[in-house]
Amino acid sequence: MPNPSLPLYYDSLAPFREWFGGGVPILMYHKLGPRPRGVRLKGLYLDSRLFDRQLAELRAAGYSGLDLERLGGPEHPALPRQIGISFDDGYVNVLEHGLRPLAEHGFRAIQYIVAGAIGGGNDWDAALGEAPERLMDRAQLRAWLNAGHWIGSHTLSHARLTRLTPAAAREEIGASRKKLEDLFGIPVHHFCYPYGDWNARVRDLVAEAGYRTACTTDFGLNTAQTPPLELRRIQARYRSRSLKSLLRRLLG
Repeated sequence: MPNPSLPLYYDSLAPFREWFGGGVPILMYHKLGPRPRGVRLKGLYLDSRLFDRQLAELRAAGYSGLDLERLGGPEHPALPRQIGISFDDGYVNVLEHGLRPLAEHGFRAIQYIVAGAIGGGNDWDAALGEAPERLMDRAQLRAWLNAGHWIGSHTLSHARLTRLTPAAAREEIGASRKKLEDLFGIPVHHFCYPYGDWNARVRDLVAEAGYRTACTTDFGLNTAQTPPLELRRIQARYRSRSLKSLLRRLLG
């Protein structure tokens, strides 16, 4: 577990530098670029300039991008100064604002794709009043892959898997992998639980579908003891100016 004095979110390397030495971090992003009006979950947007600075800082500190295949084998190898860069949902704004800094700083990243919504929008959020955003279409995802990055599955419809019947959850998990593999002609080995919603039954269905890794939203580092279908991540976002965040910094 992290030291209680650590920030809740990743903004810069400085407060995490020593802690990162204890395992393999995976950063979690969603959307890059300016926030449109009407956004409810502001922390899911990251200014592209801050994203650039974060990558530049990591590169200057000697970090390189993590290939999740290294975490899905029977043994967990030592991976000094490697860091995972992950994006959930597959937003167009990540392609628009992320490809250049990723290339300039030499990082590769994985996008977890909602396979049944390719070329559509974030209907699961819009139904709750969130601002609509476009998701990458097939050509845009091909451009992402051609730039040297990876994709993984984020189910067919961004479903809360623990609320589904076993049969419905199995379909969301397995059919999404097949759809991505059929569309792009590549193996898809990696999965991400929408909303971080998972339990042992869901995890076992992910294993049954043949995935090698699965990312949660649980805060933490990944070590030799971390099950590959229960990978932990750290959300990256701008520094909060809320009173709660300020008090946390002042009081620890």
